[in-house]
Amino acid sequence: MRRVLGLDGCPTGWVAVWLEDGAVVEVAVVDALDEALAHRRSTRIGIDMPVGLVDGLRDTDRAARERLPGRASSVFSTAPRAVVEGWVAGRLTTHAVATATAAAVTGQGLSQQAWRLVPKMAEVERAAASGVRLTEVHPELAFATVAGAPLPRKRSWPGVAERQRVLARLGIRLPRRFPRDTEAAPDDVLDAAVCAWVADGLAGAPGRIERVPARTAQRAHGRPIVITVRHPA
Repeated sequence: MRRVLGLDGCPTGWVAVWLEDGAVVEVAVVDALDEALAHRRSTRIGIDMPVGLVDGLRDTDRAARERLPGRASSVFSTAPRAVVEGWVAGRLTTHAVATATAAAVTGQGLSQQAWRLVPKMAEVERAAASGVRLTEVHPELAFATVAGAPLPRKRSWPGVAERQRVLARLGIRLPRRFPRDTEAAPDDVLDAAVCAWVADGLAGAPGRIERVPARTAQRAHGRPIVITVRHPA
């Protein structure tokens, strides 16, 4: 049996979607990444969060933007390693200090959105460093790969409806209610679901797996730093 997990961050923690043989078996909001990883044993884990940091600009972010015409802004610049490590050590506690640090090592500052994600990035780095194999997925790119073009903005009504339609076509049917569902926005749930669908391809479900970019010298945790997409069979 293929057991996989898709994860996306939300304001109170993480939205987790578990699939077994391609079908949704559970959806929940959990406080911490470790809680989701321990809840059900999963052979593959797709996550909408950077997996692998560098002190510079990541090749995979640049490559993803090139494949999202009109939606390139959905791929934010990832906080450099120095910022995440500084936050973990307690040296970086404000956006002003973080953006100055980012500018020193990358040549550009850090957005407020990227700064808000630093605690979750630290969770991901800790898990990956401990040996958990996490696969980075960018939902905008994942949906665009399946649909053949970028979809309407994910928080818009047509964006939500179109993503639901795409997931239904892929056999991903989400429940009407699930634990702590009022803490998750619709796009958080849809993003976690498509991350799970990509992970299912890595677990052996039909469809071609592609890494973006195909080649990069940037590595972390013993693997190339790439975003993974899945093409339908």
